[in-house]
Amino acid sequence: MRGEDMRLLREERKLSQPDFAAWLNERLERRYDRSKISRWESNSEKIPDAVVRFLLKETAVVDGKHGPALVICLANQKGGVGKTTCTVNTASILAREGYRVLIIDADPQANATAHLGIDLIEYEEGRRKSLAHVLREEVAVEDIVVPVGDIGLEIAPSSIELASVEVELTADPSGPMALRERLQDARSAYDFIFIDCPPNLGQCTANGLVASDLIVIPCQTEYLSSIGVNHLLKTINKLKRRCHPSLAVLGILPTMHNARLNQHQVTLEQLHSALGGTLRIFPPVPRATIYGDAALAGRAALEAVPDAPGASSYRALADAIVVERRKRVEVANVA
Repeated sequence: MRGEDMRLLREERKLSQPDFAAWLNERLERRYDRSKISRWESNSEKIPDAVVRFLLKETAVVDGKHGPALVICLANQKGGVGKTTCTVNTASILAREGYRVLIIDADPQANATAHLGIDLIEYEEGRRKSLAHVLREEVAVEDIVVPVGDIGLEIAPSSIELASVEVELTADPSGPMALRERLQDARSAYDFIFIDCPPNLGQCTANGLVASDLIVIPCQTEYLSSIGVNHLLKTINKLKRRCHPSLAVLGILPTMHNARLNQHQVTLEQLHSALGGTLRIFPPVPRATIYGDAALAGRAALEAVPDAPGASSYRALADAIVVERRKRVEVANVA
C-alpha cells in the first residue's frame, strides 16, 4: 500500500489525520500520531505491515457479498519466468484472506491445473470439461470450476484440447474476444480472477489480455527474459489503441532472483532504469526450491509455508491488486 492509497482510504472515512491515528490506535493498540500518518501518506516513511494488513481487511468482502471481479492477466512470452508460480501464490494469498478467487488456466500445457493438484491424465480420461469447452461455448465457466486446497481457491482447468481451440480462434475474426465474453457472469461471482497465459503471444494470450483489467508481467532477472518485456508492452499498447483502452499494466515482478549473481543484479538494475519511471517494479522473488517442491505436491507454496522466501514480494503484489480493485469499485459506485 502506498501513501496516496492510505490517504484516499482516510478521506473516504472523512477522518482527519489525528482522528485517523486515533482510530488505528484503538483498533491496533498502538500510539501513532498525526505526524506519523503524514509521513506515511507522503511516502517519506514505510507503512508498517501490520497497518497495511488491517486496512486491507477493512476494505475486504462485506456481508459475504462478492464481486465485481478484477481480472488480472499474468503474461510474458518468455517461458520459465514464473508466471504460474506467481499466479498460484498471489491468488492463494487473496483466497486465504476471504476473497473469492478464481484462476483461469489459459495455457494448453495446463501448468496451473497440474500445480494445484489436478491429475491431467485422469482429468482427460474422465472426459471432464475444461476451458477449451468454455471457449467453444459448450459449457459455462462455472460448470468447469474445481475447488482446490483448503482456502477456498478455485480453478477453471485447462487441457491439451485448448491447443486445438487456439487454432479455431485464429480463424475467427472475433477470436481474441472469446474469453472476455465468456467471463461476464463470473465477474459478478468472484472478487479476483487470475488468468495464467502460455509463454507466447498467440490466441490464448491475446484472449487473456483482452479479457483482463490489469496485467502483471513476471520477468526472470536474466537478460533473455527481460528483453521480451518491451515486445509485450508494444502488444499491450496496440490492444489499448484498437479495442481495450482501459487495459493497464500493474507492474513487473522480477522472479528467480539470485542477489549473489552479477548478471541478475545488472538485469534488475536495467529494469529499474528502463521501466521504473513508468511502471511499478515489485521487490524481486528469490530463487527457492520450495516453489518447485510445492508444485510437485500439488499446492501453492505460500499456502503450506506462508513465510517462504519471496512471500513479501507476493504479498506486495497482492496488496497492490486489492488497492486497485478498491479504487475501481469506488469509481463504479460513484458513477
